[in-house]
Amino acid sequence: MRRRIFSGVFVLAPVFSAVQLVRERYVFQRRNLLDRDVTSVELIAGCHLLICVISLWVVCEALIGLKNARVISHVPESSHHRRFSALLLGGLAIIGHSQSAEVHRVDVAEEAGLPVESALTPAMAALLLRDILQRRRDQIRRNAIPDVLRDDEVVLLSKVQQLAADSPSRDVVMKLDYSLPAVKVLMDAVERIDKTQFCASGNAVLVVRLYGYPEVKSRSGQRASFRKKRALELVVWLSLNRDRPRRSAARTAMWQIDVSDATFSTVVSDMRRGLSDLDSSINRGEILPTTYSDELLLSVHITTDYELLRHSLAAFREDCSQYLDLAHQLAEIRDVPLSGTSYEWADLDGTTTRLIITAMQASQELAEYAKSVGNVELMMVAVSAGLRVMPGNEELLEIQQSFIPQASLSRSMKTG
Repeated sequence: MRRRIFSGVFVLAPVFSAVQLVRERYVFQRRNLLDRDVTSVELIAGCHLLICVISLWVVCEALIGLKNARVISHVPESSHHRRFSALLLGGLAIIGHSQSAEVHRVDVAEEAGLPVESALTPAMAALLLRDILQRRRDQIRRNAIPDVLRDDEVVLLSKVQQLAADSPSRDVVMKLDYSLPAVKVLMDAVERIDKTQFCASGNAVLVVRLYGYPEVKSRSGQRASFRKKRALELVVWLSLNRDRPRRSAARTAMWQIDVSDATFSTVVSDMRRGLSDLDSSINRGEILPTTYSDELLLSVHITTDYELLRHSLAAFREDCSQYLDLAHQLAEIRDVPLSGTSYEWADLDGTTTRLIITAMQASQELAEYAKSVGNVELMMVAVSAGLRVMPGNEELLEIQQSFIPQASLSRSMKTG
């Protein structure tokens, strides 16, 4: 029995340690292993390395013992060495496989593909999220439309959100460390300017309305009904992320916890039911085709008021005579984007920022055009839409003030 235990230690300990070393190979690729700042991660990795070295030593000793098996004097010594080696391996295995204070940081770093020593603490992660939101507000003031985050950046952002959720209120970090690789990656992603092109859906039958509380409406004005709020959120996410229509991407963005496949399938089924009940002219399988892969494709017959507004704004910029369509899209704006919701992913990944900036650009450009041609009603449509998205905007209020005398004269002429 004792021999079986020793044999199990000799086999399992080095195998597990070798796997850990492969996973943490980036620790040994850095040149600061021998500096004064030794982290617990480096110590644990050193234990794993020592386990492999001792195991190799024991194997070599066993081979030498077999070769010299005829020499009786070597047997007791080899037996003594094996017991000592087994005990040493067991102790190191317990130390190396035990939970450390930084284990949560290790998991986050490995998932993000970043070095362990650059992983964030929960307090630092919370501070990073606040900094990102502040940068999103600054982008609105600068009128700089941010780019869409890439998949790896979305995963990293989700991990930061998970880590920040574990931050106790008493654990406060006064200053964000911009030298950390995770911070650098997200800061570069947040400040990247939009380079994407909109893709207007052909023959749109259903419109996901994002300006105001999200809703899905048909051409006849009927509103889709969903039993679960997550189903509506999933429609919103898919309509805004047609470049990556994947179940895994949606789950990463919408949930900061591990959600079961059954729960997600229930949400998808409710979304499919709500959309198919809205318009019978579209085949249920066409609205959200059933796939047996990670893909979750939304029908091309479904678009958003955001894409319609971008299309109208692009047409207006090419030809000012297309102002009526742009005015119609602005008149459909009800409130600030995604009002009444708590879609944290939309605020962090720049979706809300893109929606606000696009609406403000459209309203300001149409208001300036209305001012140049002296069209009071067109100016009111443009300014009112912009103020619904961003109340108190000084540029729009200034345009409105310049039209007050002309608007009063127009009303007096109509009444006279």
